[in-house]
Amino acid sequence: MRLLLVVVLALSRVAASSAAEKAPGRTVPLVAPSQIIDATHLNRRNPGEVEVVILNLATGKEMTFQVERKPVAKIRSGHAFRFFLTPGRYRFGIIPTHQVPLTPYWEMRADVKGAATQLYRIFQSSGFTSSGGNASYEIAFVPGD
Repeated sequence: MRLLLVVVLALSRVAASSAAEKAPGRTVPLVAPSQIIDATHLNRRNPGEVEVVILNLATGKEMTFQVERKPVAKIRSGHAFRFFLTPGRYRFGIIPTHQVPLTPYWEMRADVKGAATQLYRIFQSSGFTSSGGNASYEIAFVPGD
């Protein structure tokens, strides 16, 4: 069973490279299979699911990405994670994998919809979030063209 999961992850990594390449102006490596915590949403299960790409731009930091407060993947700096969700509202959250004391967990409401790939980026903030909170890291939707 584990071998099957590794093969599926390897194949999905190859197939997903085009989605991660949609990040502005560069080719971005996808997370390694060993960085996947929950493989539930790695493959499209029906045509109505939306492709979502999370790009980690937090310099030098590995972030643990969560959906509905459940860890899904560890994303290294400069890497992307690609997965599929049915349209709807979700809570996306991030926290440094190797958490520094007092580094807050940060989450946002994501409205997953449409046919186009949705791109989100993780970045270091100045300490104040767009929602008025106080965080060291944020995740934000990157509107398409």
